[in-house]
Amino acid sequence: MFSGNKAAAVLLGVAVRKIFPQSTYLGSDVDERGFYAFFHDSAIFQKPFLDLLENEMRELGKLELESKEMLASNAKEFLIHHNEKALAKTLEGVEGIVEVVTLGECVDLCEGPLKYSRFFSLLGFEQEKGKVCIHGVAFETQKEQKNFLKLYRDHPKNNAISVGKDLELFEEPFWHPRGVQFKRVLQEKWRRHLSGFCEIQGDDPKEYFTLTKRKKTCLWQGDRDHIYSFEKDSLISCLQIIGKWIKIFDFEARWVIHGKLASALKELKIDYVVDDAQKSGVTVYIADGLRQFWPGPTLERDKEKISFSLFGDLEKFIHLVLERFGRELPFWLAPEQVRLLPLEGVDFAEVLKNFEELSIRYSVDQSQRPLKEKMHRALQVNVPCVIVFGKQEEETGKLKVRVQGSQQNQTLTMQQMKNFLSERKFESQ
Repeated sequence: MFSGNKAAAVLLGVAVRKIFPQSTYLGSDVDERGFYAFFHDSAIFQKPFLDLLENEMRELGKLELESKEMLASNAKEFLIHHNEKALAKTLEGVEGIVEVVTLGECVDLCEGPLKYSRFFSLLGFEQEKGKVCIHGVAFETQKEQKNFLKLYRDHPKNNAISVGKDLELFEEPFWHPRGVQFKRVLQEKWRRHLSGFCEIQGDDPKEYFTLTKRKKTCLWQGDRDHIYSFEKDSLISCLQIIGKWIKIFDFEARWVIHGKLASALKELKIDYVVDDAQKSGVTVYIADGLRQFWPGPTLERDKEKISFSLFGDLEKFIHLVLERFGRELPFWLAPEQVRLLPLEGVDFAEVLKNFEELSIRYSVDQSQRPLKEKMHRALQVNVPCVIVFGKQEEETGKLKVRVQGSQQNQTLTMQQMKNFLSERKFESQ
């Protein structure tokens, strides 16, 4: 995360108080998307207000940000003195040192170094029951800003929600049959990737280990995977499992370590940044279509075991997968690898036999729709391989095959079709 987001969060907080003095300021911070500030105002927030806030932030950027450390108790009194009671309330129960930032007559809370950048953009806002949250992102260079804004303009049609709908995977909160199958594909890949781990049902891996002495287990709880190793000196192998998982999807990832795990990542030649959290572990952040990073796989180590996850949250992971691959999923990942379009009165049992021998995920469209419409529907959801099978194909043993991305059908013998699918399947292993 570019450190300029912290300074931008402070500037946004000050701009909010200057432009909307009647509002109640609730604070600012940074997250995976960039920076944000939120406040309470009974008036309806409108999009043109974002330009006003941006202009005010640029003027404020000409001033000097002053930061100083205080005991939390002193900081609380300082904030109250500056009429920031809502901010002061966030320090209730907090002990130790906090950082207080001053900009002109405004004060705020902020952690870490503040680096101002004039390259920032406010992206949008949410308002619910009078609470407004404005979010934006800061950049180190103008080129980075321009590249991001281009992605941002295209994102509504390329984000996971749009792709999932177009591929007939889901329309939140509902999952279509193809989407349910997509989840199964990922879970089966997870099982194959965890070779040597025993999948169990239950919620107490330690008790299971005590009972069975099986040191490597995994389980599902809802849409979250949990993996455990009670083997001594298994940290490197567990990190390797995570690293290979990231490579399978060709994700852009950032590794953040908590605690003393730097030597292990150095041994694996993995770049990382350090977080000062008390726990000992790793979080891998994965880039979405806007190159904003979200939590993915995690690992924690305690005295007894290593626990980790490859998905984190399965549905969020699916969103990241869809923004990585878009509408053209690789063959191994497609919930439906082949769709057969048989014409009326043909025997296509041999074709299905070949699919089953190769463990191909297939469907058969025997609806009464015209063939042209059935082909269109299959291509709309980007089925990697669509096969037409009519009387001519039954008699000659040659199939009309439409491959994803092609504008024309290919004519293949049954054996050629089998070889083609076998090769695609092999490429995906």
